[in-house]
Amino acid sequence: MLISVENLKVEYHNGNESFTVVDIPNWQVDKGEQVAISGPSGSGKSTLLHVIAGLLPPSSGTVQVCGCDIGQLGEAERDRFRAESIGYIFQSFNLLQGYTALENVLLGMTFSPRKPQWQAATALLEEMGLGHRLHHCPAQMSIGEQQRVAIARALAKRPELILADEPTGSLDPLHTGEVVAKLRQSCREHGCTLIVVSHEREVVEAFERQVSFLELNHAFAKKEAVA
Repeated sequence: MLISVENLKVEYHNGNESFTVVDIPNWQVDKGEQVAISGPSGSGKSTLLHVIAGLLPPSSGTVQVCGCDIGQLGEAERDRFRAESIGYIFQSFNLLQGYTALENVLLGMTFSPRKPQWQAATALLEEMGLGHRLHHCPAQMSIGEQQRVAIARALAKRPELILADEPTGSLDPLHTGEVVAKLRQSCREHGCTLIVVSHEREVVEAFERQVSFLELNHAFAKKEAVA
């Protein structure tokens, strides 16, 4: 078991009021599994990823990730855990505009305990079909190419887990299937567990295990019932 969630709650506070945005009684993901989580904007999908990645501490409950209890870690410990174990792919890519594709991937390696390796970074970009773009900056690449650089950067530190937050949200339909297929293939080859959140049907249907966040997140179901 790579991820185990028990009685997870994430609460936000506004003055004297508090409201629950994530309420998951029980959920698990096995090592090597690939999971697609579907749901509309505002349902709490990204918040769940933030908790798993250690970007946000849980308000209550237990979240075990890669053998580590996230709730028991301080902020610096969560940062170190994320650097060692997790690759995160953002919808907006978060590439550094003044750096080449190769430099962006090498930079991703610097946040892990392993030393940056030029040959490994080059091999990852070639695996993504970007061997001809090694020395191009993001502005010189298409949106699809930039997303593949972001995938290569996430894989560069050889994490146990890849989290992808709406990874095709900025892509046109022509490139969506290509990027998802490349991401899944690369995770299989590198032995990474993969969790993707998306509201796009085409993305979700590419996965064998599909999770409806509306059903998983009891907080959203309660909000809908009240409405």
